[in-house]
Formats: sequence, structure tokens, C-alpha cells
Amino acid sequence: MKNLLLSLRKNELDEVVFANRNKSYGAYALRNDYSNQLTKALFVGVAFFASLSAVPLVISAFQTKPEITDFVPTGPVILDNVDMPDRPQPQPRVAVPQIKTVANPEVTPVREIQKKTSLPTKKDFEGAAIGTETKAGTETTLAVAPPISVGPPSTTYHPPVAPPAPAEDPNVIIDGAKADVAAEFKGGINAFRQKVAQGFDTSSVDQSGMVSAIITFVVEKDGSISNIKITGANSDFNQEAERTVKSIKTKWTPAQLKGKAVRSSFRMPISMRIE
Repeated sequence: MKNLLLSLRKNELDEVVFANRNKSYGAYALRNDYSNQLTKALFVGVAFFASLSAVPLVISAFQTKPEITDFVPTGPVILDNVDMPDRPQPQPRVAVPQIKTVANPEVTPVREIQKKTSLPTKKDFEGAAIGTETKAGTETTLAVAPPISVGPPSTTYHPPVAPPAPAEDPNVIIDGAKADVAAEFKGGINAFRQKVAQGFDTSSVDQSGMVSAIITFVVEKDGSISNIKITGANSDFNQEAERTVKSIKTKWTPAQLKGKAVRSSFRMPISMRIE
């Protein structure tokens, strides 16, 4: 009743507002048809959303569902063998033989001697190994009792230890050409040749003309020379050359390798004209 009165009052208000005006179109027509249009829109909206919700039901109704049949085996079921990894076998404990041992106590010097335990005698040590306690057992020739094994050997990897580098021989003779610093005579090689020529006695050589030979020797670490050898065709010349080289007392500067003085070999040709 209340809504009806409101509708009548609205219509009367519309008639008053639109009195003496064209009512065929415009706001008057919209205001009169507003309630009807709103009701139609409500029903159309409800019908639209209802149709949307019904679409999945229609689709599922036309779909064919697979038949579910119970599987009944017709024969024995055979299972394949599965290879299982081999389990590591526990290592047996190493049995330690019961050998005769004697405890060798450590004696600490003190001001007042306190005798707590008797020291083992020479007879106790016969056929016994040194251990942590004195006990009877099989006589042995071991000096020390072996340790007790409490389980399987350790599987921890220990890298191999490289053998120690061999010690360098301090007396090795190296080639003078391979040294970092070659051996050198005071004043140079020409000064050494001059000393050989000055001390050479040509009268001891029974030959005239040009005579030559090869002088080889070792320059020691202290600058002296050793292992003198003369190689040539004339033996008299070789002997006199060796005597002359030995008579030279001036020391050499030794060769060096890695900053250290070393023994090095030296080779020098020598030639003389004997009248």
C-alpha cells in the first residue's frame, strides 16, 4: 500500500513537472518507463547467469565416462628379481696373541725415595716384551708388545708420501760450462797461459817444432787445482806440462752453482814451438 502511494505521488509529481509540455519523448518517457526497464534488466541478468552455471552440467552430461572394471588375474603373478647391492662384510678383529709382557716403570728422581712397586729383574725380562703391565704369557722375541686392535682397519685414505729428495753430493764435479759462474784464474786465462810458458823447461823435451797437448784439471772449492791430466802425442812434453801446472801456486776463483762454490772441471789446449 505504501509503495502504491509512493508510485501515485511520483506520477502526480511527474504530471505537475511536465504539465503543458510535450510528453511523447524525453525525460517524461524515461521516468515513466524506469520501473519496467529495471525489472526487465533484473530478469535478463538472472537468466544469463543461470544459463552460464548450467553450461558445465550440460557438457558433463554428454561426456561418456570410462567403464571401471575390476582386474582379476588369470594366472600366477611373477615378480622380477631385483639386484640388491652387496653389503660390506665386517672385518674380523685381529686376535692379539697373549705374550709375556713386563711393565717397565719410568723412574723420576726425587729427594726422598719412596718404593711403591718392585722393579723387574733381569730374569723377568727374559722372553718378555716391554708393555704397560706385567702379565704371564707365551715367551716372545719382540722388544715391545704390539698394540691391541679394537676393530676393523681404518678406511681413511692416506695419500702416499713422496720419498725424500736425495741429498746432493758435495764432492760431485760439474762441467765448468754448466756452472752459473765459471771458474776463473786471477788475471784471466791468458795470465794462466803465461805462467805455464814462463815455468816450462823446453830442454826436457826431445823434439823440435810445434808441440801441443790438452790440459784438464779440477778447480776445487778453495781455488786449488787437482786431478791434473795432460793428453798429447809427446810424453816428455806431457810430463813437463804437468810439472809446470802443479808448480803454479796462485789459486783460482771457484765456479758457483745456485750461489754456492762447487768443484768444476777445466779444459785448456796448449801449444809451444820448441827450437
